[in-house]
Amino acid sequence: MRRFVRDANAHHRAMTVQASYLPVTGEEIRDPKEWVPELSRRARGFATWALLCAFGKDGISAVVEQHCQLAERMSSGLAREPGIHVLNKVELNQFLVRFGSAEVSEQSDQATRDVIAQLEAEGTFFFSGATWRGMLVMRVSVISWATTQPDVDHAMNVIMEAWRRVKGKPKNAAT
Repeated sequence: MRRFVRDANAHHRAMTVQASYLPVTGEEIRDPKEWVPELSRRARGFATWALLCAFGKDGISAVVEQHCQLAERMSSGLAREPGIHVLNKVELNQFLVRFGSAEVSEQSDQATRDVIAQLEAEGTFFFSGATWRGMLVMRVSVISWATTQPDVDHAMNVIMEAWRRVKGKPKNAAT
């Protein structure tokens, strides 16, 4: 095997980025995101350049503003549903949601896990789980340029329906 760096372990530690919402491939597979900067082998600067060429600074600013407004709309709508807790002030396009209780508890971890599983099975939207302050949470990120207000309203309804099905289960029901 050829070596391109003197200390492979030091290189790996410097390049590895870990977060609870990033999938783990396992030790038997060499995961490229653990060996290159910025989680990717592609040239990230090129994508930024292409966006600036296509939309201009004002166009990108408008999309970012729209994402922030849609995230605020979605978080506010979800927070009105009993048992759905938005855990952070929505200042950008992302927020964290917890189901059941906003406090650390295995029941709410399980409820959050069950809601995410239902959303995955439903397949219309993708929401990932993460660990935050010792709690399982659902990460919501409004990021697609194509996302509209009706999309966000539909996503809210799908999430609320999944939560209602989960909280309607008997306490000892299988997930």
